[in-house]
Amino acid sequence: MHLTVPTALLASTMIMLAHSGSLAGKDAPKAEIKISYNYRHLFFRGSDGVVEINNRYILLANQKESKFYSPQTEYLDSLDSTPEGRAVSRQLMDIGVKRYLETGDRSAVPHNDGDIYVFKSIPETETEVYDRAGMIEFGHYTEPFAEMEWAIGDSTKNLLGYECIMATTDYHGRHWNVWFTPDIPIHDGPWKLCGLPGLILEANETDGQHSFIADGIEKSDRLMQPVYGKHRYEKMNRIDMLKSLSAYYGNMDGAVRAALENLPDGKRSAISKAPAVQPENTQNIDLIETDYRK
Repeated sequence: MHLTVPTALLASTMIMLAHSGSLAGKDAPKAEIKISYNYRHLFFRGSDGVVEINNRYILLANQKESKFYSPQTEYLDSLDSTPEGRAVSRQLMDIGVKRYLETGDRSAVPHNDGDIYVFKSIPETETEVYDRAGMIEFGHYTEPFAEMEWAIGDSTKNLLGYECIMATTDYHGRHWNVWFTPDIPIHDGPWKLCGLPGLILEANETDGQHSFIADGIEKSDRLMQPVYGKHRYEKMNRIDMLKSLSAYYGNMDGAVRAALENLPDGKRSAISKAPAVQPENTQNIDLIETDYRK
């Protein structure tokens, strides 16, 4: 589900942000290619049970650097970076809450479509991650590519018109099967996955709880902007962030319901639960990285 923004409001917002100088990172590196991915994942969300979520992510990449992010989340973060933008954000919230009260559509309320930002530097062989660590906590950390070792197989399949080769790796508690194409010689892929002699177009971990599938590729010269509001991200240990995030997800339904069922104007409205799913293996539903449990 994606945020629906009135066209006139969106256009005026982008013009306002440009004039205010909040489109930061004018000297940021330019991409050569843009790949869109669907990130499908399962997790326990409090009393909602096991929920399936699909997030839309973009990978901007060149031969040396890349940025993996949610365009919807970046748009909302950009609004929060200026007083003018925050005024627009309040308008969007008012519109969304009104629509929610009229129709019961929970997705109408502005919300992030995935929280993580991943920046990779091929020359420095390093990944920089910005992510949520709780309801109001955000953290960032760096880690080396060396933590990911690949075994390339001989299986092939065609994805988006590209001949792809299978490779596998064990990474931070999960076993991954990926498909990469040497026809696009960029050693990158969705999320943190990288280091193969070609672009990764599909990735699935073997428990079936997390997957990334590319559904669009195009040339791009878009700037790889830095994260908006970097001041709110505290430098943290990756394992501590994962522990905190797991605790937040386990209790988030109560916090979200309290916020939306007790609105500032005194109105209340019952929120329907997200549709639960029943995967074959429910005893191990977890975050994308599971080594925080060691």
